[in-house]
Amino acid sequence: MAATAVISSKGQIVIPAALRKKFRLKEGTVVAFREEGGHLVLEPDPFAAVLALQGSLKGKGLERMLIEERRKEREREDRREALYSRR
Repeated sequence: MAATAVISSKGQIVIPAALRKKFRLKEGTVVAFREEGGHLVLEPDPFAAVLALQGSLKGKGLERMLIEERRKEREREDRREALYSRR
């Protein structure tokens, strides 16, 4: 799909709607520019999504939850071992 855009005096461009839809580019999407083989490539920045999550799990007690889940798993394994050792 060929599409064109005009660069404004501020260096801004509008990505055609069909391309925004196809590549799921929405308002606030961070994009990265890179040069590849003499071409300018624009792509969604994969690290932006990860960085957006930074701090979102703070205060959830994940370490405590993980320790508790491991304790429960250990108890299940102990019960399973006890059951098999009786046979």
